Amino acid sequence: MAGTGAKIKLLIITPSLKCGGSEKYVSLLCNNINAEKFSVCLVILNNADAFYEIENKAVNVIDLKESRVRFSLFKIKKAVKSFQPDIIYTTANHLNLYLAIFRGGFPKSIKFIARESSIVSINSRRAKMPWLYDRLIKKYLNRFNFIICQSAYMQQDLISNYNITADRTVVIYNATKTGLKNHAEIPGRTTTGKIYKFITVARLSEEKGIERLIHAVGLLSLPCTFYIIGEGDKRKDLQNLVNELQLQDKVFFEGQKDEPFKGKEDADLFLMGSYYEGFPNALLEAQALGLPVIAFNVPGGIGEIIVDGENGLLVDDNDILGFASAVKHGLSIHPMANVFNRNKIIENTEKRFSVSILIPQVEKLFMKLLSGSI
Repeated sequence: MAGTGAKIKLLIITPSLKCGGSEKYVSLLCNNINAEKFSVCLVILNNADAFYEIENKAVNVIDLKESRVRFSLFKIKKAVKSFQPDIIYTTANHLNLYLAIFRGGFPKSIKFIARESSIVSINSRRAKMPWLYDRLIKKYLNRFNFIICQSAYMQQDLISNYNITADRTVVIYNATKTGLKNHAEIPGRTTTGKIYKFITVARLSEEKGIERLIHAVGLLSLPCTFYIIGEGDKRKDLQNLVNELQLQDKVFFEGQKDEPFKGKEDADLFLMGSYYEGFPNALLEAQALGLPVIAFNVPGGIGEIIVDGENGLLVDDNDILGFASAVKHGLSIHPMANVFNRNKIIENTEKRFSVSILIPQVEKLFMKLLSGSI
């Protein structure tokens, strides 16, 4: 255990640094953690095809080069024995469960903290054997000393469905880089000849609901372009849908990008079609640029980010017509529309979700747990 004045030895375990919300969180934490208070070792199960980079040279990065979580236990234990951490911090659902099951194989003095990256009761339905996955979570997840939740919705899900007591959980939102400036011209009421620009940044997978956005854009009669940035296994199906609806001149797939918003800062709206979300990083990035968001009001943290009418609009889940209508309301062309104050959106994002605010909250939790004050 770290003594008085000694650095806290923190070992973070993540499956990868590929493009994704959990992976981005890990990179932000490692790159911004207070190196005067923490000595950090990042264990990556497989760092092939890394999207995010650990720029903080004070962080010791270990690549286990394992293709599956279930094959990693011996190497994880070896890293733990070598580093002798005060805290082990795991950052993904399936990895959390795996470490919880084998918690007894590690020194009792180590504090175990999990960060849940999705809504557990919904995410478990996607497992190969949902009933078994759910039972294992109920049995083993409470072996963690503490669980960090991305949203209040996620916290309540754990408390209600998995016998996790409230005093062993905390809500710490995802952070995003702020201090950004949106140089786009704020649209006014005079819009003759304007071609509206919409953007979404998401993995092209089932739960992201991209097909709902395509259908909604197809219902719009106004001149517009819709740029979809991201990759995934639904790419072909989504392109077929665009072809079927004859939207090839409106909807464009741009693939995965290191800087997904670059060149799209002048977008009129950010569209989000997800069926559920933990706490979407892409939405935060859009807000940091002052982009208003149109999203479905679904389980998860979206409703904790969007203040309806101030930084975006929320639509009843699966109401495609309502979504198309909300897009019109979100633009200045509608006589009853609110013209969003983009500078205010940027300022509020800075106050609520900046790295400089949220990373210290994580550090404070670690220190309080080690001190025994929680």
